[in-house]
Amino acid sequence: MNLVLLCARALRERSTVRALRAPTAAALLLAAACGGPARKDGEAYFVTRTPAPSASTATAAPTAAAAASPEAHGLDLATLDRSADPARDFYRFANGGWLDRNPVPADEAQWGVFHEVDQRNLAVLRALLEKSAQAPQDELHRKLGDFYASGMDEAAIDAAGAAPLAEPLAAIAALEHVSALPRLLAELHRIGVSALFGVGSGPDLSDTSMNILWIAQDGMGLPERDYYKRDDAASVALREQYVGHVARMVTALGVPAEQASLEAATILALEGELAAAGYGALDFRDPQKLLNKVGFEALQKATPHFDWGEYLDALELDGSVTINLIAPGYFAALDALLARVPLADLKSYLRWQLVHAQADYLGQAFAGEHFAFFGRALGGAQEQRPRWKRVIDAVGGSMGEALGQAFVGETFSPRAKERCQKMVDDLLAAFRERLAQLPWMSEETRAKALAKLAQFKTKIGYPDTWRDWSGLAIARDSYARNRQRAAAFEKARDLGKVGKPVDRAEFGMPAYLVNAGYNPTNNDITFPAGILQPPFFSETYDDALNYGAMGAVIGHEITHGFDDQGSQFDGAGNLANWWGDADRAEFERRAQVVVAQFDGYRAIDDLHVNGKLTLGENIADLGGVTIAYAALQRALAGKERPLIDGFTPEQRFFLAWARAWRSNETPAQQRLQVNTNPHSPARFRVVGPLSNVDEFAAAFALPPDAPMMRPPEQRARIW
Repeated sequence: MNLVLLCARALRERSTVRALRAPTAAALLLAAACGGPARKDGEAYFVTRTPAPSASTATAAPTAAAAASPEAHGLDLATLDRSADPARDFYRFANGGWLDRNPVPADEAQWGVFHEVDQRNLAVLRALLEKSAQAPQDELHRKLGDFYASGMDEAAIDAAGAAPLAEPLAAIAALEHVSALPRLLAELHRIGVSALFGVGSGPDLSDTSMNILWIAQDGMGLPERDYYKRDDAASVALREQYVGHVARMVTALGVPAEQASLEAATILALEGELAAAGYGALDFRDPQKLLNKVGFEALQKATPHFDWGEYLDALELDGSVTINLIAPGYFAALDALLARVPLADLKSYLRWQLVHAQADYLGQAFAGEHFAFFGRALGGAQEQRPRWKRVIDAVGGSMGEALGQAFVGETFSPRAKERCQKMVDDLLAAFRERLAQLPWMSEETRAKALAKLAQFKTKIGYPDTWRDWSGLAIARDSYARNRQRAAAFEKARDLGKVGKPVDRAEFGMPAYLVNAGYNPTNNDITFPAGILQPPFFSETYDDALNYGAMGAVIGHEITHGFDDQGSQFDGAGNLANWWGDADRAEFERRAQVVVAQFDGYRAIDDLHVNGKLTLGENIADLGGVTIAYAALQRALAGKERPLIDGFTPEQRFFLAWARAWRSNETPAQQRLQVNTNPHSPARFRVVGPLSNVDEFAAAFALPPDAPMMRPPEQRARIW
C-alpha cells in the first residue's frame, strides 16, 4: 500500500463503520509524503495457528500430501465452489463456498479475510487489555489498561454527557473576533479536531532527508469533495441525511432543535464551499500536486485574514519553518470565507467539528448518532459494534505503537520473521530479474530502475526501538479526556520533528495491524507482525500458499515503488524524474491499458470502477502476483512438486491469491468504496490481475477463449 492518507484511512478503515470521516489533515500530511490513499487491507493481530476449517467439499481424490491436517497445509476446500467454472469466474470458483456461508454481519459494512483475522485477534488484544486493567505488569501496561477501563465504563461515560468537551466548547463560545481564531484553532488541532485545515510534519519531497511543516485542507464531514457536489438523487438524499445528523449532534450539545437545524444547513454550505475549492481523491494521487513549498511571508500574503504567526506560536513553531501547502486554492477560498462569514456561523461550524471528532468517546447519545449516519446510512451496517471492540480501536488509534509493543511481546515468532525475510529476498530477486529483462525499457532507464531497487529497505514485524510513552498522562477519570491527552501528546511529538532529519527507521504503523506498506519517500517496504499470520502466511504452509498470499502482498508493495506514483520518486525517496522520455511515454501507454480495463468493470448498479483512481493499486496487484509467481518458481527449483488437495503448487498459488481478497459488502459500502477508495472492489482485485497473467491460464489449463482471460493482444503487461 502507498501510505498516503495512512493516519486517516489505514487506521480508521478497520471498518468503514468504525470511524468514517473525511480524511484528516494528519493523514494528508503523511499522504503528501507518500503518493496515494492507503488501502483497507484490514488490521488484525498475529496468531500462531489457523482456526479449524469446515468440512471439505473436495471432489478430487486426496493424495498422501493432502492427508496432512488442514492446519498444516492451509487450504480449506469448503471455501471453493466446485460448480463454478474457473475458466469463467475464478473468484467464484475459489471463494464461492465461503461467500455463501459468510454474509456481512449486522455490525459490519464489509466482511472478508481481514475481518476474520481481526476477530480472532481482537480476542488476543481484549485479554491483554483486560489483564492490564486488572494487574498491569509495568507502567506502559498500566496506561493501556487505564485507557481501556475508562472506555469500558459506559455508565460513567453516559453520565458525563458532553462534560469532557466543556473547556473547548467554552473557548469556542468566547470567540469574539476572527482575529482570535488562530490560537483557538491551534488548541482544537492539538486535541484531534481537524477543523478548517490541519498541520503536521512530513518530509520535504525535494529533499526527503529533512522534515518540514505540512499544512493541508481538512474539516469536511463527508468522505470526499465530490460528495458535496454530486446532483444525483442518492447524493442529494445523503446530504439531506447529513444535515439531519449534524442537527441531532448539535442538539445533543444542548442547542435548541430549531436553531440546530439552521446551523446544520449553514455548516453544509460552508463545508461545501471549501470542498469545491479543494482537492478531490484523484488530486491526492498526483505527487506533483502535493509539492508546493512556500515561505511564511508568502503564505501570510496569500491568506491575509488568518494570522499564521499567532497560529504557529500557539503550536510552539515560528515563521522560520519551511511550509508545504496542500491545495493552495482551498486556502484562497478559506481566506475569502473568513473575510465575510458571520462569526456565529464560524462558531457553529467549530462546535460541530468538535463534537464530530469526539463523538466516539462520548456517551451513546453522541456515539449512537454518529454510527447512525456514518455506519448505517453511509456504510450500510445495521448494528453498532460491541463496545469492547470500539474501545480497542480507540486505544490502538491513540497509543498504537504501545499496544503493538504489548502485542508482539506475547505473540510474534522470530522464525516467522526469518521466513518472511526470505520471501522478501526472493521477491526482490525476482523483480530484479524482470527489470533486467524488461523488453520495453531502455538501458539507461533500466540502470536507474535497478539502482532504485537496490536501495529498497525492509521493515518486518515491529520497530527495532520502541517509543517512549512516559510523558503521556492516562487515567481512569474520562475516556474522552484520555483521547484528547493522547492526541495532544502525539501532536507535540509530530510537530517536534519539523526542521529535523527524517527518522528513516520509524516503522510507520502499529505492529499489530494486518497491513503492509511502501513508503516512496523512504523507499522502504513494511510488513507488521499483524499480517504475518494465516491465511496470508504460516510457518506450516507450503511455499505455494505463502507465496500466493503473503508473497503477492510483498510483490504488491515492491511494485508500488514503480507504479504511476512511486515511479516518480528516486532511490533516495525524492520526487525526481529518473526516466527517459520515451520510456515514460511507454509506461503511461501501458498503464492506460490498466485504466481502461478497470473502467470497464461495473461494481454495482450503474457505478463502474474508477480506473484512474485505482490505477496504482491495480498496477501493484498485477505486479505483485506476477513477481510472486516468479519467486515461487525460484523457491521450488529442484524440489518435488506434489499435489496437495488435488491441486498443483501453481494452482494453490493462485487459489491463495484469490482467497486473500474474498469479501462480502453491503451495497452502501460498495458505492462508498468505488467513490472514495483507491483499491478496486475485492472481486476485481482477483479477476482483474489474473485475466492478464499467462501463467494463471496455463496452471488451470484454460482454453484460449476462456472468458476469464483477456485476449492476448489486450493483456496489460508492465512489470
